[in-house]
Amino acid sequence: MAVSLSLSGIDYSAGGKHILKALDLEVPEQGYFAIAGVNGAGKSTLIKLILDLVRPQSGQIQIFGADNRAPGCRDRVIYLPEKFDVRRNIRGQQYLDFVASIYRQKISHTRIWQLAEQLDFPPDRLGDQVGSYSKGMVQKLGLISCFMLNQPLMILDEPLSGLDPRARYCFKELVRKEKSRERTILYSTHMLADAEELCDQFGILHEGAMKYCGTPAGCVQRYQADSLEQAYMHCITESAARFSG
Repeated sequence: MAVSLSLSGIDYSAGGKHILKALDLEVPEQGYFAIAGVNGAGKSTLIKLILDLVRPQSGQIQIFGADNRAPGCRDRVIYLPEKFDVRRNIRGQQYLDFVASIYRQKISHTRIWQLAEQLDFPPDRLGDQVGSYSKGMVQKLGLISCFMLNQPLMILDEPLSGLDPRARYCFKELVRKEKSRERTILYSTHMLADAEELCDQFGILHEGAMKYCGTPAGCVQRYQADSLEQAYMHCITESAARFSG
């Protein structure tokens, strides 16, 4: 099995708190992998470690077989942070042009307009200043900037944050259509129903470690649950019981 991301023995502490503990994770190529966990579980920290924005006290991280600290290793990655923001005085299209230039890619306006329409973002608003956008529109602009690029690995930190139900539906439809591009999408979420709909593989991050990695259906079966949400609760409850015992 080809692997896009590999993390082994990751330990990370900050502010006197042990956030990740001997964490292991493998993300297969050309699939969708969701990491679920409660707020504060360490999902965003894990992503920052992958991107070498912070460094672990121990362990190794590889992106497509190369050490994540190697020069140029992250050139194949596009990332959308949870708290995505853009300078308010630039136009949406200017931001997209800037992102394309950073990755040295020429993106057709047809592709951008198609993505905008799929995300329920009025394409003619790309000519307006970002300061006139709602929070949801800013988030959609960030998603457009990711999906327009032809990168083999996309990392999205809580991509549905700030999106209303209609926008969430549009996002999920877009993700399904993008399957044909055969790239890896890793995203963090606390919305288990969305993860169950979209992801091929699923991981539960709890108490600093991956308590489960596998398919959503496998998780439901393992914990003899009626839904992924119920299986998740059984998983973290089981973990808490072991800890207290």
